[in-house]
Amino acid sequence: MTASNLPVVVIGAGPTGLMTALCLAKSGIPVRILEKTHEFHRMSRGSGLHPRTLEYLHILGLLEDFERLIVDMPPARAYKLPGGTEVAREWDILEKPTKTPDRPYGLAMISQFQNEDILREHLAALGIRPEMGCEPQSIEQNDTAVVVTVRKTNADGTAAGEEKIHAAYVVGADGAKGMSRKTIGATFEGKTVDEDGGVWFQADVEGDGLSSNYWHMWIIPGKATVMLRPEGTNGGFLIGVVGKNFDPAEELMDYDAAIAFFRENTGRTDLVFRNMHSLFHWKPKMLMVNKYSEGRVFIAGDAAHIHSPTGGQGLNTCVADGINLAWKIALAHKGLATADLLTSYHTERHPIAAEVIRISSSLYVQTVATSAEDINVPVTAEESKKGGLIRWRVAGLSQLEINYRWSPVVYDARGPAGLSEAEMRAYAYTGYGPGAEVRAGDRAPEAPGLVDAAGKATSLFAIFKPDAHTVLVSCADTGDATIVDVVDAVKALPAGLAVRVVAIGSSVVPNVEREVEGVYHDGAGWFGRAYGLMGGAPPVVVVRPDGYIGAFANDAAGLREYFSKIVVM
Repeated sequence: MTASNLPVVVIGAGPTGLMTALCLAKSGIPVRILEKTHEFHRMSRGSGLHPRTLEYLHILGLLEDFERLIVDMPPARAYKLPGGTEVAREWDILEKPTKTPDRPYGLAMISQFQNEDILREHLAALGIRPEMGCEPQSIEQNDTAVVVTVRKTNADGTAAGEEKIHAAYVVGADGAKGMSRKTIGATFEGKTVDEDGGVWFQADVEGDGLSSNYWHMWIIPGKATVMLRPEGTNGGFLIGVVGKNFDPAEELMDYDAAIAFFRENTGRTDLVFRNMHSLFHWKPKMLMVNKYSEGRVFIAGDAAHIHSPTGGQGLNTCVADGINLAWKIALAHKGLATADLLTSYHTERHPIAAEVIRISSSLYVQTVATSAEDINVPVTAEESKKGGLIRWRVAGLSQLEINYRWSPVVYDARGPAGLSEAEMRAYAYTGYGPGAEVRAGDRAPEAPGLVDAAGKATSLFAIFKPDAHTVLVSCADTGDATIVDVVDAVKALPAGLAVRVVAIGSSVVPNVEREVEGVYHDGAGWFGRAYGLMGGAPPVVVVRPDGYIGAFANDAAGLREYFSKIVVM
């Protein structure tokens, strides 16, 4: 059996593994998902969705299902101590992004298990379901395939045999303790804050004034922050004790002890806890691996990087790993990818993880107040714009600024804008600031108000697909030679490479004689503004399957230059 007939094996059925598998499946790649447990968890960890993740969900065709469950991120409310009932301050933990036509989404919350439910439903519609009770024991590879030896167990823990799975590629999304990272010899670098820790569990909570419209906090200066975070449409709360120079693991790892600590330190003896479940301990770790792949085995998500939950970057960064990787493996599986394409996964994502760890670590020191004065003074409008105690104000947290301008598999006819590769990497996470021109390697902006000849309106996010490149061509009203040359160049690309050409006119729907995916009028002008066409940006834009700009080209020659970087011509 050749590698092109073998499946891609994804180890781990959490958000990273499920998203990677879904993106691969949408590209027509056979996938098997291995999960060592027998039950899907019902925990609310990783509940925040940032704007960039919502954009991914739109492009993947998932957003409508998520919108039935997501809620806005609630403001925080801290209470004065002792007593625990008088509100000391209210504020937004994360700054609410300003929505614009090219950046249409804000912050949202959904319990992680609900997120996973939706991903599994979409995978099931494609005939793919996680294989439970399957724990990899070894991963061996050669130049053409990978063999994963799997130990299977029944739901009661008894042995159910062993299987050797032959795979084209393996994606390890099995977390920090998983075996895939060790298999490729990747080592964690960074630190663990041994003196700190946290204990979390979920429960239904009842009590006077305990609205699910707020994230409730009782902050014990110099020791801990006790919090109740609402679980959105699921009801109930996630209850946490986060300690500084205090690790509650030894004394609070049972429900009675955790509740007793809560009542003693908050003063809220009136609160009633029911249906308690999912008690777990968290230790602050700021770690990342030295490499993301070896041969045909890749790692993603928590298997590659671990960091503080401050800033809400965890799940968002993890699923972005999978989306970046999947389209590259898909092309490799089809025998199309250049050698640089698969290695670009590490090249593009490794600097992002480094910045996420740096930023989230800097925010982590602000999780517990140093004095009572930090708590009992209301947050003013001016202060709310600045960072502070559990107040995260860092450019890039929305993940809209993440870019890959230095990547070896992007092409910009304008060159690197006078920046070295090291300088571009420094802006990998925070971007280039408001008003900066969009360039190859940047996130592809949304552009609503595109109208076809029948008067039907659409937007770029509705046009982009996770299984194809999209070539956007800015055309003169009567059409022009560029669109003709681009279509001809696309037809000459290797068979099996999915590329969709879309023609967009600035004043009217252009007259395009060649067969293209769509022809539109930039009715509201958002395409021209968002992509810098008014400022002279090249008229041909190639958008990758992961929603990033692969190329800005002047003509068909530039288009071919880009594709020569990612596929064997």
